[in-house]
Amino acid sequence: TDYYTHRASSWKGPDVCGDVVDLWNTTGPARDRNGTDYIEELFTENSLGILDRHDPNEPLLLFHSFHIVHSPLQVPKNWEDLFAWVPHPARRKYVAMVHYMDHVVGLIVAKLKSKMMWENTLVVMSSDNGGQTTKYGANNQPLRGGKLSDLEGGIRVNAFASGGAIPHSKRGTKLDDYIHVADWYATFCAIAGVDMHDEKAEAAGLPPVDGIDHSALLLKSVKEAPPGSGQRTEIHHAVRALTRGQWKLITGGELDVEAMRNESAALGGPWVVRADYLTGYEDHYPPFNTRIVLCGSGCLYDIQDDPIEENNLATERPDILQAMFERLAELNANNLFVNRGQASRDGCARWPGFYGPWLATEGHGLEDNFNFV
Repeated sequence: TDYYTHRASSWKGPDVCGDVVDLWNTTGPARDRNGTDYIEELFTENSLGILDRHDPNEPLLLFHSFHIVHSPLQVPKNWEDLFAWVPHPARRKYVAMVHYMDHVVGLIVAKLKSKMMWENTLVVMSSDNGGQTTKYGANNQPLRGGKLSDLEGGIRVNAFASGGAIPHSKRGTKLDDYIHVADWYATFCAIAGVDMHDEKAEAAGLPPVDGIDHSALLLKSVKEAPPGSGQRTEIHHAVRALTRGQWKLITGGELDVEAMRNESAALGGPWVVRADYLTGYEDHYPPFNTRIVLCGSGCLYDIQDDPIEENNLATERPDILQAMFERLAELNANNLFVNRGQASRDGCARWPGFYGPWLATEGHGLEDNFNFV
């Protein structure tokens, strides 16, 4: 979505809904705010407003989801001008967006401190995937690959935890333990004292939540929960990729999105694309066919000793390769592929000019009129 007009068509062109706005606030369209400011200004205003109105004696979960750093590469000119010395346009906008994001984090931290909430707050900041290394200004070096890849550059993301809730003995330390993005739900549920079991999902035949609680690893002292005591020992990245202990197996493919469209294509192809160490701001990119690697028979890496994935040990460790293939097959047997259907005007018909949900669920009604707060 365009960060100023809040319309997807502004940079991608119209879709099945036409030229509509993608800006929503809880139960209805933000009709009075779309197109009025840079999207991150609106989000920041909203989060700071929530904190302003919050009673510090009550618990709070605040999820602030930055649209940046992500395409489209749009940032206010005065922020980009701070990096006029960066020659490549995409990289210049990218670093300006990171700087802007850092500024907003500072505003939120300052607000928490002014409300006397900081000392009892856990802050978790995490990306969802590695940077895009095809013209969009990112740099995952020294890791290999980027977004759309199961190589470390695509899946090992920047993340940190902070806040007064973290014990002094843990502050400034580094955790080498595995934490999967799905684990945050289980971790936050444990901190809040909420059962993560989903009865409705179970009744519908859906698999249970498979996140792991890491609250002790974050909130207990080094003596009580030392680094390395995390409970996650493997990460099932995709139908084609698995990390288990120090070992990582990649069998090809690009994204599980193939399976969303066609379950028979769930394993993807044997080629891993963008399997290089390039940035997203190269002057010239080599031919596509020189930036792929064949992993149909399995590419095996020791990511503890070789996190940049230079050495494929598949031929040297056939025993590990076979064990990893077997474990990946076990995990894939329980995959849930959801047929998301085709694009439908139902997503915009209820809310003229806006995208939005069209099915009310129990306890989550939909209002026709709602003001952005």
